[in-house]
Amino acid sequence: MTRILAFIALFCVCIGGILWGASAALTKARARTVTHQYIADALDALSERPNHVTWGDPETPLVRSFTPGDAGMIGQAMTEAWYALTLAQNTGDASILRDSFSGVAQDRAERSVEDASLGGQMVVLAQNARPQFYHLDGSVFQADVEMLVARYLVAGDNLAYFELVMDQAKSTLMNETNGWRVYSHERYAAKEMDASPIGWGGAPMAGINYYPAATPWQKFWPAFDENIIAQDFARISDLGATTVRFFLTTEYFADADTQEDALNRLTTFLFLAEEAGLKVVPTLFDLKYSFDPTVWGQDLATLRAVLPVFAASPAVVMVDIKNEPDLDFAAHGRPEILAWLQTMIILMRMEAPDLPLTIGWSSSDAALALENMLDVVTYHDYGEIGTASARLSAVQSATDRPVMITEIGVSSYEISLGYPGSPDGQADDLGKRLDALAAADGIFVWTLYDFPAVDASAVGGSAWVQNLQERFGLFTSEGVAKPAAKVVSQAFDRLLSQ
Repeated sequence: MTRILAFIALFCVCIGGILWGASAALTKARARTVTHQYIADALDALSERPNHVTWGDPETPLVRSFTPGDAGMIGQAMTEAWYALTLAQNTGDASILRDSFSGVAQDRAERSVEDASLGGQMVVLAQNARPQFYHLDGSVFQADVEMLVARYLVAGDNLAYFELVMDQAKSTLMNETNGWRVYSHERYAAKEMDASPIGWGGAPMAGINYYPAATPWQKFWPAFDENIIAQDFARISDLGATTVRFFLTTEYFADADTQEDALNRLTTFLFLAEEAGLKVVPTLFDLKYSFDPTVWGQDLATLRAVLPVFAASPAVVMVDIKNEPDLDFAAHGRPEILAWLQTMIILMRMEAPDLPLTIGWSSSDAALALENMLDVVTYHDYGEIGTASARLSAVQSATDRPVMITEIGVSSYEISLGYPGSPDGQADDLGKRLDALAAADGIFVWTLYDFPAVDASAVGGSAWVQNLQERFGLFTSEGVAKPAAKVVSQAFDRLLSQ
């Protein structure tokens, strides 16, 4: 009877493993907007999720060898456990913790989910671990862990508290029936990460926001053509511009299937700018659709991929963390966006301490948000031309940081008889705005070219808005200069000669 029961148990385990594998494959194929019961089902990205644990050597020999396979499995379990906790706190569903925690750690994790209903959130971004004990039978594992953790508290529409710290802790995991689970986790120290600005001493910038005419927004990097870019950089230099602001689409630079190509193309882009004598301002996380804390770890992985490329290029003069994040407040929540931005600022200080940072706010109303953490204050000016100078003065008087306008622009879209705009009207309005903002430390015009077609995911589905967006260029999509090109060139010459 004992043998029969053992056989049945083994058979059930095997069948369970087969069903789990089939379930994982099915989950990956499903749409993302599905309600799930378990963490393994809820997050199709979880099985593909990068392992965020970096291992150091044990200080003393272990009784059981700690192999690369062990490092992979246990590191993945540690990654997924804290990811599950972030998700549970964010959704209020503590049941998903059962796959990742047990014992004392499960009880504490479940209670933290209850506390999170008051607006608190904890996000583990990365872990450095050193094995301390590994039981001879492989059932118990313990490590000293450094954990990079963001904690914040939302109170209504305000971010009431934020910190990003390096926790010192000891984690114990048990190898149970469903794999490794965190059994206990004891934090015994924490160090706050420094976010001090490094300052800015650069020259004034005369800039162009850039996409190739035929491949704006999401089409740019997949259709990267260095010959076209080299020709466009020569055209930008001929205008008298010194700097190019460009955009890194979030998905293309984060996706494991495209990241290597993305980084190679980014390296080429920076080299071409250097060859043309141009400086650049890369703008990260463009077309980012989620600021949920469960994706912050992936955002750190993206930073770790692109920041070394920036740091190695003499063309990069500063990094714009996010284009117009204030426009995301309504959809994603102002406190959450501010917590994400502060997290990214501190992470970037850690990963690339010599790179000046800014945020490209959509208007002067938001320009001073987080200015004490940044090296340069930047915003976009599309408001009334008559009050542009006053807006700039108000921002400048409220900060000791340099202030730049990283987007101004006028559409030349014309239905008939100069309505709503025209090439001559575009030149006239751009000239007036450039004069009004001449006291800025830099001005960037949107954009080099008209576009034959714009990206609805970037500008929206309105046909009217799309028509306007197609005609912001200083040149037609065929490369013919519009009257605005000469006006901008003359204004740049005045700006740089001050």
